[in-house]
Amino acid sequence: MGAATVAGVYAEALLELADERGKRTAVVESCRTLIDALDLDAISQLDNPRLGKERALQALKAALSGQLEAEVLDLLLLLVERNRLADAPQIAREAVRIAEAEVGLVRVQVATAAPLRDAGSLGLTASLKRIFGPGTLITSSCDPALIGGLTVRNGDLLVDGSVRRQLDEIKNRILTIPLTDRLWDL
Repeated sequence: MGAATVAGVYAEALLELADERGKRTAVVESCRTLIDALDLDAISQLDNPRLGKERALQALKAALSGQLEAEVLDLLLLLVERNRLADAPQIAREAVRIAEAEVGLVRVQVATAAPLRDAGSLGLTASLKRIFGPGTLITSSCDPALIGGLTVRNGDLLVDGSVRRQLDEIKNRILTIPLTDRLWDL
């Protein structure tokens, strides 16, 4: 992502404020807490115009005071004022991503069709660390719907080497082939 996005601009501003106040680690931890605490249902209820901004502000203060750093709570209140509360989870994720990237931590999610054996897992880990750097933290899961192969996700980057995707591409090519009346003529 980055500063060109709404989430990037707010996240960088939040981290700059945290740096000025010497509270970066605490603010990043509060962002992690916020990611877990906010769900789309709660956001939509607080973002509802019928509720009103004042009541939404009071509800946020009551629910999150003492659980989050003041800077993160102030950000949420600002987002309510600017009708951008729906961006809060993305902003928090971006702040965590920026902070982790600055210390060399890169999170990569790998999905495979079947569990990897030790040798395959070690080889994949070595390859991903060569690509993303030694601070790569790999989270793996199994998705039998992939049929075979794997997918690798890092933020917005998705590398899909699954058999399912390849079969979908073949199907789409077959369905888009132009047919003529002379198809069966020799």
